[in-house]
Amino acid sequence: MITNTHAQFIKTVISKYSPIEEDTLVQLQTIAQVQHLKKNELLLQIGQVSKSVHMLYEGIIVAYFLDANGDAYHKNIFLESDFVGSTVSALQNTPSHFALEAIEDVTIISFNYQQYRQLIASREDLKNFYIAYLEKNWVIDKEKREIEIVMKEAKSRYVDFIHTRPNIEKRVPLHYIASHLGITPTQLSRIRKNLKKNQKK
Repeated sequence: MITNTHAQFIKTVISKYSPIEEDTLVQLQTIAQVQHLKKNELLLQIGQVSKSVHMLYEGIIVAYFLDANGDAYHKNIFLESDFVGSTVSALQNTPSHFALEAIEDVTIISFNYQQYRQLIASREDLKNFYIAYLEKNWVIDKEKREIEIVMKEAKSRYVDFIHTRPNIEKRVPLHYIASHLGITPTQLSRIRKNLKKNQKK
């Protein structure tokens, strides 16, 4: 059940990108459901077709895929207020290449993807939000991350990562963070030790 608190949360998240009208918010609530996941529970499995898009209300979800050797690469780490899902899978109705796993107890607000798309098509304010969201997350941030992986040294990438996500090291296993940054756990351990030494000077 969508409570007033959930509705306000939806409004706050969307309004970070573009203003939303009250009528649109009411329409969103009619297609929304609150879901709870336990720690280590999968929201989406590799090979499963995604049918929903989710707004992360509480907890942390990681997106990972497996390489040919079965090793996991942590593509994304989602925190509160992030949108979670396999957009490509939902858009093309094809199996997802990655899994979504709760690494804490999680509460999400889920929207049926087809109904969500229909609502975007019919509501100008939601359309403006969707464009702003895609530009920020799929163009600006994606390009920034791709450039940083090539141009920035591992230490700088790590410092930037924890600066924009306070206390994340207390919530996410360090080997997940290392995987996400494209470095080994040993490299991350060395970086953290050097940073602590510099702080003591």
